[in-house]
Amino acid sequence: MASRFILAISTSSGVAKVVATTEPHGSDSLGAGLFGFEIVDYKSQSAQLLPMIRQHLEQSGAQPAQCAAIAVDIGPGGFTSLRTACGIAQGLAVAWQVPAVPLTSFECMLPEQYSDQSFTLLIDARLNEIYTARIRRTSKGTEWLDPPHLLAMDEFQNIQGPAVCDANLYAQRANPGKGIEPGVVCATRLAQLAWQEFAAGRVVAPFDCQPLYVRDKVAQTTTERLALKHGVI
Repeated sequence: MASRFILAISTSSGVAKVVATTEPHGSDSLGAGLFGFEIVDYKSQSAQLLPMIRQHLEQSGAQPAQCAAIAVDIGPGGFTSLRTACGIAQGLAVAWQVPAVPLTSFECMLPEQYSDQSFTLLIDARLNEIYTARIRRTSKGTEWLDPPHLLAMDEFQNIQGPAVCDANLYAQRANPGKGIEPGVVCATRLAQLAWQEFAAGRVVAPFDCQPLYVRDKVAQTTTERLALKHGVI
């Protein structure tokens, strides 16, 4: 029988990242990679994602019938990019009659070696703010010690390790300090965690896979931008 695979889609970082991996066995924590690709151009992601997934499926010889689940990074991240990823994940899951596995960008950024350890995750949210959460990854899934929330950028220097932050934030910290490490939202990590979730039965129906928006507002109004520019707010 042909190997099953999970298709993992992540767009929260602004770069669309797609990976397909087969089911892991034994000591192999990930399984074999069928294919992977990235779309850097933000504006073309919604138009290119589906055609490129189809192209890579054909080139790899993988069939939709072999798909076990669709994994998607639900954020937090860019408003439009999250909607694109979740919409494509929902559509494929319905068409292929498979469940969805939603995971957050925080989980996708925590390296495997830090499983069973409590870590603060920090992601640049723009607008002078940071998305942050504190989690521990265990055999029972993700334990949320501090749920996703916003942090003012000027509080970043007060963060103490152990913590993982995205490269943009890491570059902004004058003195990273002990226990503060750079990280990246990773589609391969998304696929790895998705297999763990799938094996444990922690899956959802396609339309239960929704973007995680931590911020109530995704952009400033023209009035707010002008006021900020002139020091009013």
